[in-house]
Amino acid sequence: MIARFTRNSHNSEALKRFKQFQICKFVPDEFVLTNALSVAADTHAFDEGAQIHAFVVKKNLPMDVAANNSLLNLYFKSGNVTYAENVFDVMPVRDVYSWTVMVSGYLVNGTVEKAAELFDTMPCRNTVSWNVMINGYQKEGYYEIALELFNKMRVQAEVPNKFTFLAVLKAYTCLQWLENGKVVHSLLVKSGWLENALVVCTLMDMYAKCGDLMDVRTVFEEIKEHNVVSWSILMASYAQNGNILEAERIFHGMRERNVIAWNVMISCYVNNGMEDKALNLFIEMINGEISPNSFTFTSLLSGYSSNRYIRIGATIHGSVVKKGFDSETSIGNALITMYGEQGNERDARLVFDTMLLYDVVSWTAMVAAYVCNSNVNEACAIFIRMREKNLISWNTLMFGYLQNDKNSEKSFIDATNKRSALTIYYEMEKSDIKPDHFSYNCALSACATVGALEQARAIHCRSTKRGFDSDVGVGNALISVYGKCGCLAEAERAFQSMKNHDMISWNALLTGYSQNGRGNEVLDFYNKMHESRVEPNHVTFISLLSACSYLGDVQKGREYFKSMKDYGISPTKEHYACMVDLLGRAGLLREAEAVIRRMPVEPDSAIWGALLSACKIHGDPVIGEKAAAEIFHLELDSSAAYIALAETYAKVGIWKGVAQLRTLLREKQLLKEAGCSWIEVRNQKHFFLAGDTGHLLKDSIHATLWSLYKNMFERISIQDARPP
Repeated sequence: MIARFTRNSHNSEALKRFKQFQICKFVPDEFVLTNALSVAADTHAFDEGAQIHAFVVKKNLPMDVAANNSLLNLYFKSGNVTYAENVFDVMPVRDVYSWTVMVSGYLVNGTVEKAAELFDTMPCRNTVSWNVMINGYQKEGYYEIALELFNKMRVQAEVPNKFTFLAVLKAYTCLQWLENGKVVHSLLVKSGWLENALVVCTLMDMYAKCGDLMDVRTVFEEIKEHNVVSWSILMASYAQNGNILEAERIFHGMRERNVIAWNVMISCYVNNGMEDKALNLFIEMINGEISPNSFTFTSLLSGYSSNRYIRIGATIHGSVVKKGFDSETSIGNALITMYGEQGNERDARLVFDTMLLYDVVSWTAMVAAYVCNSNVNEACAIFIRMREKNLISWNTLMFGYLQNDKNSEKSFIDATNKRSALTIYYEMEKSDIKPDHFSYNCALSACATVGALEQARAIHCRSTKRGFDSDVGVGNALISVYGKCGCLAEAERAFQSMKNHDMISWNALLTGYSQNGRGNEVLDFYNKMHESRVEPNHVTFISLLSACSYLGDVQKGREYFKSMKDYGISPTKEHYACMVDLLGRAGLLREAEAVIRRMPVEPDSAIWGALLSACKIHGDPVIGEKAAAEIFHLELDSSAAYIALAETYAKVGIWKGVAQLRTLLREKQLLKEAGCSWIEVRNQKHFFLAGDTGHLLKDSIHATLWSLYKNMFERISIQDARPP
């Protein structure tokens, strides 16, 4: 009777009937127990399933292998891995399905290592066992391991089925291994699986995402009967590869268009930056007979996340509520993301607080919304409340703190705070979630921000052990952190160890040498960059102009500045500041002033400050007064400008001007911003301000400095005493 209810999908009725059997003291056999436990697992009635198990133990009822397998499935679905392991350990008899359920259960609950270990010890395997492991690796992102298993499966003469091929095609798609995918295509032809619509559609998707439109079309033409799914995949293939006109032609030529086809076309427009067309198509859709679904709205909302679409985004939100989709978690997540990226954290939080159900994406989206608005404290508060955290959650918060550190004018002070990008990284290392390439990139960038050299070296070792040393992003971060910390040999070593270099790699190396005053090396590496046919960008030219400034090579600096137009690069304020510094150091003050006057954008105080500094060096009070006047126009109480102008007067003996400026400084109560430096000793950062007497080790520091001075004077005295 319970089996009949189960076959007719009356699962709740089946569980009720089992409870009636218990009341009537009916002793169920293994067949009844198997069905009852299966129903409990399928309907997520985990408490009822546990009660059935307790009933079995209490009555000491016999359990055959099928009943035990159902019990294993129940506990894994409920997340009780330990209970499932206990059942498996005491099973008197196990079949291949028992082992397969265990492997599948481990994979579903995220313990891939245990699944692999158990799979290797299986006494026998079938196609289902292989599929579970291959599909598990593919879903977890271990694509190459999944494909290795597929090859082993074929070597052991196990016949793959459609589920095998689906997982393998998806793995090749993610790896972009087109030629290997074509080999699988030939296997599909030989085994006859091209008759299966799902397999064919997955094959088309592989060719589309690998950019092979010709083979997409070939596979499509070989399909005997086309349906709306195959047409939709063909349409999406053209859209993914930028051929919107062909995608539109296919869409408008379709005899039958269901919600999937409409969604694909709307998504195509959104992904190609054609938001207006996406909205018009959505309006056409809702005016017709097709009702939108949750995917329609999530696609639309993802396209209207910029500040330009605040009103349209709110209108789409209204349609969501009107159509009754506001209670769906995926829609809530998309709304939080949209409002967050629009800079509207208040409405993002309102959506979050009114959601009925949350998943890890919901919490992460709220963290990201606060991060987008530079509110790391609120982002951290949400993060702490999260019961479940994934890799994206950790990376989002770490990135938020990294941006906060970079944007802070006093990042060296922020680095001493309780929480920072680095502290988040170390907390992540202690958690069950291990860092990926993005995590290491953030952590190394955080080290570069605060000059934490020893920590960068430790993180470098960890990234290498976990196999991320070959990642371009991690390699670029290593070059950057070593360069900023002055370890140029290590920066170059990191650069040379990379298999592939992109523009960021070259720029990181050039910037490192430039910031450390190694102008010749900058120019040498730029020539190698040019030989490698990597085009420079605006960052490259900042390093080149700075290098020319250090070398005093005005002519070469002029040439680089003019050559920016050859690469379609318009000079920014930073480039003009470099040119002013270059000309100023060379004493060409009038030309430097002329460069500023010809700027297409309004010069800021930093550019005029560079000219004023040059006037101080070369003793030109006339141009110095002009530069100072421009600074005072932008920053009325710039103490640095007053002091630089006073020093310019002092250079040429205009003491009356010096006295007047010092009087103004006292009257305005302007203080020069104290200089700051810091050093890392045994993973601890020590900060020093000019004139600071509050450091705990100041006496020891002064004693050490005096000892160094004394040694210097003694050496100088000895050298002076030597006969010429």
